[in-house]
Amino acid sequence: MVSLLTALIIQANEAEVTTYGPEDKKYGFEIYSMIREKYRPHLTSQPVFESKEIAKEEGEKVLEQIQEFDLDIKRKELSGLVGDAGPAIAEVIDASKK
Repeated sequence: MVSLLTALIIQANEAEVTTYGPEDKKYGFEIYSMIREKYRPHLTSQPVFESKEIAKEEGEKVLEQIQEFDLDIKRKELSGLVGDAGPAIAEVIDASKK
């Protein structure tokens, strides 16, 4: 399960997939971004894949699905919760999608 905030962060940043392991002969993936020159992990799987290649492929599938979510309505709802700052936040969010 991916939280709304995690999905929004992944969409707003150039996310990538890496792998880790082996742990008990299994591999996992992590979706991350480099934000302000720092490694920021967003989503880490359990090490359940038989190889690094399979873990990478599965991570890329998850990343693609998250990037395809239409979260515009949720973005607007969230910006409305912050009161007077809502319009400014909405502009920043819209600009981040370009």
